[in-house]
Amino acid sequence: MKRLAKKDLTSVLMEWAEHHALICPTRQQPGDIIFDAFNPETFILDYGKPPLSPKACFLPHSEVIFTVHDGAYQTVSSSDKRLIFGLRACDACGLQQAQRFMTRDRDDIYYQARWDTTLKVVVACSGPQNETCFCTTTRSGPIAAEGFDLQVYDLGDELLIEIGSEAGESLTIGRAFTEPDQKIASDALEAFCKRAQAAIPLKPEIKASIDALKTDSPHEVWDFLGRKCITCGGCAFVCPTCTCFNIYDQAVSAYTGLRIRAWDACLYGGFTREASGHNPRPSQALRLQRRHEHKLRYYHALDIGQALCGCVGCGRCSDFCPVHIGTLEVAQTIVAGGEHV
Repeated sequence: MKRLAKKDLTSVLMEWAEHHALICPTRQQPGDIIFDAFNPETFILDYGKPPLSPKACFLPHSEVIFTVHDGAYQTVSSSDKRLIFGLRACDACGLQQAQRFMTRDRDDIYYQARWDTTLKVVVACSGPQNETCFCTTTRSGPIAAEGFDLQVYDLGDELLIEIGSEAGESLTIGRAFTEPDQKIASDALEAFCKRAQAAIPLKPEIKASIDALKTDSPHEVWDFLGRKCITCGGCAFVCPTCTCFNIYDQAVSAYTGLRIRAWDACLYGGFTREASGHNPRPSQALRLQRRHEHKLRYYHALDIGQALCGCVGCGRCSDFCPVHIGTLEVAQTIVAGGEHV
């Protein structure tokens, strides 16, 4: 455990930025918070839930995965040293789930290269970011249990730093970091965690919907939700654990071209359409069912780790779905048997 005066944080970040590409919460005009390159003028520590998860740091919206020049193939992968500061516990859990999924059956060299060269600093939540947070239900927060190099606890004028790896410990070498009284630090962290846990109420409908889906998946639920869905794909794009992508080739000249990977969504009609024209999920109800059952029913035990399911409770899908079909609303509808909620 280390101690850092909050007033010294910006100078520490500036030191880290000398050795890493530093990504952190950044306030944009007119006030939105995104994860972006560190700038002392726009960096913010007291921030709410960013609208976008940081998954784009590992799976970019669009990326060239190899090039062809005069018939010769060249793999394109990133090996830049990076540091992400300010992850919330739910997002750190989501990144872990995505990493396990992307590398479980076959190494995704593009994803893994970014993962291996990125240090992760979590800032523990002292309470819910808004009313849609339910990380306590999904066992993904508000304190990260694993998957971090450092975890920061904001105790007012000072920050306590939990060390999660040797690489993280190396970041705390410097005069700004001091050794706290371990008993006082331990008591302070215990009190912080108790307050944070108590401040985020459990959502019993999540566990109830998981239990219900183990035995049945009534079509009335999905028909009702499918009629509401407008197929914008927003829920998948803001979700920390959604990793659907498409691959396409772009010719530059007769012997030169690119292969590009770009985000996709299983809610789109073309996602599962086969070359023959047959689509095994021809309706929006079936596509919506597939997405949410992947979160609540058919997740892989290795992917979720210590979490409850394939959803990490960040609540972004509920925040940004124009017609209110986030995971919370889906769980409520499952429990209600398809009735409007």
